[in-house]
Amino acid sequence: MLLGIFHAAYSQSTSIKGFVKDTVENRNLPHAVVTLLRGSDSVLVKFTRTDNQGQFNISNLEAGNYVLMVTYPKFADYTDKIELKAGTPGNLGIIPLTPTSVLLNEVVIRANNTVRIKGDTTEFTADSFKVKPGATVEDLLKVIPGMQVNAKGEVTAQGKRVDKVLVDGEEFFGDDPTIATQNISAKAVDKVQVYETKTEQDQLKGIGATGDGNKTINIKLKEDAKRGYFGKIEGGTNFNNLNDAKLMLNKFKGSEKISIYGTKSNTNTGSLGWEDQGKLGIDDEDDYEYDEIGGFYYSFGSGDNEYSSWNLKGLPTAYTAGALYANKWRQDKQKLNLSYLYNRLGTTNNSYNLSQTLLEDTTFFNNSRSRSKGLSQQHSARGKYEWKIDSLASIKFNIAALSREKTNRTESYSEALNEESEFVNNNNRINDLVSKKKQLDNTITYKQLFKKKNRQLTATFRLGLVDDESTGLLTSTSQFYTNGNVDSVDVIDQQKINTGQSRTIGTKITYNEPITDKWNIVAEYSLNQNVSESRNNSYDKALDGKYSDFNPTFSNNFDLNALSNSGTLTARFIDKKLRLAFGSGISAIRLNLDNLDAQNKTHYNFTGLTPQFQVGYKLKAQTGVSFSYRGNTVQPTLNQLQPLRNNTDPLSIYVGNPDLRVGFNHNLNFNFNDYKTLKGQYLFVNVGMNFNQHAITNYSSVDEFGKTTYMPINVDGNRSWYMWSAFNTGQGEKKLIHEISPQANGGRNVNYINGKENINTYTTLMLQYNIRYNIQEKLNVSIGPMISRNISESSLRPTANNNYWTYGGRANVYVKLPGGLDFDSDVQSNLRQKTSAFPNPVNITVWNASLGRTFFKNKNLRLSFVAHDILNQNIGFNRTINSNFVSEQRYDQLAQYFMFNIRWTFTKMPGMTKE
Repeated sequence: MLLGIFHAAYSQSTSIKGFVKDTVENRNLPHAVVTLLRGSDSVLVKFTRTDNQGQFNISNLEAGNYVLMVTYPKFADYTDKIELKAGTPGNLGIIPLTPTSVLLNEVVIRANNTVRIKGDTTEFTADSFKVKPGATVEDLLKVIPGMQVNAKGEVTAQGKRVDKVLVDGEEFFGDDPTIATQNISAKAVDKVQVYETKTEQDQLKGIGATGDGNKTINIKLKEDAKRGYFGKIEGGTNFNNLNDAKLMLNKFKGSEKISIYGTKSNTNTGSLGWEDQGKLGIDDEDDYEYDEIGGFYYSFGSGDNEYSSWNLKGLPTAYTAGALYANKWRQDKQKLNLSYLYNRLGTTNNSYNLSQTLLEDTTFFNNSRSRSKGLSQQHSARGKYEWKIDSLASIKFNIAALSREKTNRTESYSEALNEESEFVNNNNRINDLVSKKKQLDNTITYKQLFKKKNRQLTATFRLGLVDDESTGLLTSTSQFYTNGNVDSVDVIDQQKINTGQSRTIGTKITYNEPITDKWNIVAEYSLNQNVSESRNNSYDKALDGKYSDFNPTFSNNFDLNALSNSGTLTARFIDKKLRLAFGSGISAIRLNLDNLDAQNKTHYNFTGLTPQFQVGYKLKAQTGVSFSYRGNTVQPTLNQLQPLRNNTDPLSIYVGNPDLRVGFNHNLNFNFNDYKTLKGQYLFVNVGMNFNQHAITNYSSVDEFGKTTYMPINVDGNRSWYMWSAFNTGQGEKKLIHEISPQANGGRNVNYINGKENINTYTTLMLQYNIRYNIQEKLNVSIGPMISRNISESSLRPTANNNYWTYGGRANVYVKLPGGLDFDSDVQSNLRQKTSAFPNPVNITVWNASLGRTFFKNKNLRLSFVAHDILNQNIGFNRTINSNFVSEQRYDQLAQYFMFNIRWTFTKMPGMTKE
């Protein structure tokens, strides 16, 4: 019987054969690549090579429609649609290939390649990666080689953080990547492009990247998705205290695009924002201009972006709303992009912290707890207008405006004990803060081309304005102990009134002159000025109950005027395989510091070279290697320069240092990538090092009562290194896809504790492995274990062992069940080893699951039951090991809940019925 079943199954399969021939010389072509793709989605089914006679045979094929592609070096690719019937072998006979040298017009017909590498851009074809029904762009990114998406939606591509997601080359609701990744349907995507985040001037020079050299993802939509409209409405509730709602609508009419977006949630922040860059310029894909003074002004109205789920601590209540309008007209000579976004986030949080301060001859053990409640609201608007004046000239205007208001109240208690478990100090305090921030950034970019090919002039002008103000109340009682008995008591009841302003104006001019077809010379000059003022005044409560007694110890009024001149000269060479750029710049920075309280003015001048070098070589069509070196200045912020004693935490007082010098960073970076199309094999390697001169670190003084005073200073000898790699193999349905990713980073930091130099060395090693398997619309399985090792050592306390292992990973399964049901489950686990400082291991496993069903012919209505944190282990946790300070922090996060969810997606495109 088994033999009969096998025979019946085998008889339903089929095969295909043929031979490949040169149409000009009438000869057979040996070793030509013959690829068979599934006709419905271009997924690779099988491939082979022709034998010495040019013949091929592919057997054990299912009946159906396929795309046949035949390739041979120096010949035009051949593609054809074929249909194979069960039990009937196909014979294609002669397949003619034509040399590209004899084609009157070079026309190469290619199938939908999975991956294509062109220069610094890696392009993935979306339909080549299978995802579950109803998947978003975020789900798509999870299965693309070299990309990782964590539980909070933060994307890493090729080992670097993705700081921007564009849609068809344009911003989508400003600089918040998650709005695009979590709300656009994967089935609307044609291509996903990944490249370095660079300014337009950097692209012209062929060197360098803005920020930390992060990545940008560009989502290219299918043409059909850019006509008509699509969107979704989603809502969920536990019928008690939790609700989650989301609305998005995208409408396209020709080149006109209108989008609206809104959320209401107390399970997350509304998926808005990653880390706030705090930059005084437009954070756009090609509009942010790096300059030598960008780091000087620190806005106390910013800080970590509380609208990010990644940074969230506590239980949220969030509202967001936004709108976007984009259009092009006059044959795309004029483009307009306008967006507005409103955020409102309220949080409540309880946190607990255990820490140790390791000094050369003693250890302080610190325990603290706090409860906080905050509300933050933000309005942000962006506009971009591009005008192509004629075939040679264009101008671009950018404007970004932001208004933020924030209130926060924190009640906290802390205590410190010595090695005999005797009290050293304790503190009760309340911090109240109300802050406001307004920011306006403007840039104008003019680009002039010339009749001579590749000759180009680009000029950028920018103006940045920031206004900050805050009012705070500090109520604190500290007790200090000697031999377990109270020695002294310090009571503080202060009001703090702070205002700050920053005005940045600058220009950058870049000129490219082609010397030959392959050599170019790029000259650049920039001039920037920042004028900042910071007014920080503390008032103690007087006998009449009013805050009127000025406290000069914790007050300071300070002005900063920074002027930067810099110029660079770069040579660039590009041919088919080699890309080379090298040059150097000179930077002159003048700082004028004015301590108004001390009536003391200080002037500094810094001059330095900024050499740059980058070389890339294309070993094969899909294989490349590159190496780069870049030197750049690192500026202290106004917060670091202003000699203000900040006693917001009376037991940890920060003092600014006006004698700080401008630092310098040397970066070396190596990249290798290799992709084998037919095998679905992908290899990335990225290795780099940083060497810091005059790095800014801390000088800390800890007294016998455990009270710390610290200030920034310059040191030499800091360095860091990093390595990231990923190897992916396998592609297609019903095939195992493997990805292994070794990662490592480490370094050496120098600081000072109680007058003694402390050298801290650290290393983190990590190995991640992921295996995936899918059956189209039936099964998706992904399992990704992880192991990491953290190693650190302090020269002041070399015997302290704070090394530990972390185990864990993430697993996901999607199964299509009978009756139209589907089951989706996700498990993420982190198991941290105990250390000498923290004897209790911390193990957290978060298991989420959902059971749902889709309705209607187009499956656009989905009802589901969601279970979050089934094991009820979800707590916020951070472990920090930094020099002679180690801590473990626990804070509130939304734990176990069960929710009913409904989602309706709708689409109306030309040629299709309304969903």
